[in-house]
Amino acid sequence: MMNMKPRDLTRPDKLLLKGIRTLSSLTLNLYANQKSEAKAKAELTFIGKKKMDQVQNQLYEYNLDVQSKKENLSEFDILKSPIGDKNYWLNFHGIHDVKVIERVGQALDLDRLTVRQILDTTQRPKVEVEAAYIFLSIKSILKEALGELKVEQMSFILGSNYVITFQEEKGDHFGNIRYKIREGVGFIRKKTSDYLLSQLLDAILDNYFETIDKINEEITILEKVILKNPDENTALAIEGHKSSAQLLKRSLGPYKEALLNILNGNTKLIKKENIRYFKDLTNSVISAIEEIDSLQKTLEGLTNIYFASLSHKMNAIMKVLTTVATIFIPLTFIAGIYGMNFDYMPELHYKYGYFIIWGIMVIVSIFMIIYFKRKRWI
Repeated sequence: MMNMKPRDLTRPDKLLLKGIRTLSSLTLNLYANQKSEAKAKAELTFIGKKKMDQVQNQLYEYNLDVQSKKENLSEFDILKSPIGDKNYWLNFHGIHDVKVIERVGQALDLDRLTVRQILDTTQRPKVEVEAAYIFLSIKSILKEALGELKVEQMSFILGSNYVITFQEEKGDHFGNIRYKIREGVGFIRKKTSDYLLSQLLDAILDNYFETIDKINEEITILEKVILKNPDENTALAIEGHKSSAQLLKRSLGPYKEALLNILNGNTKLIKKENIRYFKDLTNSVISAIEEIDSLQKTLEGLTNIYFASLSHKMNAIMKVLTTVATIFIPLTFIAGIYGMNFDYMPELHYKYGYFIIWGIMVIVSIFMIIYFKRKRWI
């Protein structure tokens, strides 16, 4: 009979990580196949999960004096031939409609590779500085209920007087910015489009800080649980947070690189008076990465505390069992002697022998308990 290798069920965190890696590899293989097919056909293809039924867009036109909003445009030539001193912000919800995204690229003479990257939700965050525009892609991460992270691919195109944002689905990342444009609050309507880009990127970065805060809150709860009653669910929660922290760090690293590339790109699209806002963004990203490093160290510490707590709990149980077993050893010895049933044992026929043996057993038990307590073994 073939020997079967026993499954390791002692570490639920290992089982969780194995499941995460399996799911990740399946997803990567699926998207890798889509990319290979797109390259083979030499055509633009949406790569990712469709999150909306129809692609929607909103165009904001504004300057210091006026602002207006148009929805669901089918032509985008107005961005190439702006009217007066107006700035434009074109926002897309949904990027799965290849023809619509392709029309945007044609209207603004975007490089075909740029359009391909907009349609690819698996892209690593990056920046490309072209003569007429800057292309930037990053990941937006928000923490949802049940410990899940919502990851969304975000792409940005910065032109001389316009910004285009591409979101996978309808969300409220930029609600505050829409309000500022509509009500004329802040500096957005007073400044150029590159300032608008810095504010949009800052809104995405706020999501990271919000996610980090939520994870820290959950870790605080986990610390109390570990000290009181650690179980397998606790281990799973710790490993889940480790995966979340790792994902955050993997996304923020390229985000920082992208911002540094913008600052070092020597492009005229970023005005000198607005460079400081991008520098401030870079410093904020670095702060977020440092917070995640601290968070990861805390989680490693919690893992050690978890297994130490389990070990302590097991030691306490073994201590009680050992104490009980030790107390019963002399009692078992006494009972064994008088259970031999020899005919000529003197105490067997004594009238009060039964009660005397019980008394001896009780006295021995009490003596051992007192001795253990003085030794602080119990």
